[in-house]
Amino acid sequence: RRHQEVAKRARADVDLHKRQTFTNARFTFYDVGLGACGQTNVPTDFIVALNVEQYGSGYPGPYCFQSITISYGGKTTQATIMDECMGCPWGGLDFSTGLFDFFAAESEGVLYGTWWFND
Repeated sequence: RRHQEVAKRARADVDLHKRQTFTNARFTFYDVGLGACGQTNVPTDFIVALNVEQYGSGYPGPYCFQSITISYGGKTTQATIMDECMGCPWGGLDFSTGLFDFFAAESEGVLYGTWWFND
C-alpha cells in the first residue's frame, strides 16, 4: 500500500514539472547515438537529453519520448526527450547537432533560452 502512495506522489511530481516553463535554460549539444531512453538517434533528429536531476529513475525514464517546445533567438520548434544529460544543470538540455543548428551555429557553443513540456 505504501508503494502505491509513493508511486502516486512520484507521478504527481512529474505532472507538476510538466506545467513549468524553464527560462534562461542552458542549451548545449552532443553527439547522439543510443540514448538512455533505449533508442538510437541520428544528428538530424530534433531530440534532447534532459538533465539528470529532472530525468528521473527507471527505464525508460518518466520523461522519455515526451514532446517539448524550445524557444531561442526568435525561433521556436518542438523536440523529443530521448536521452539523459549527466553534465547539464537543472532545466538544462543537451541538443542533437541538427536541433542546435536550427537555432545557432555550433561555434556559439552554449545558448540560453526557454522550453516547456507540450501537453
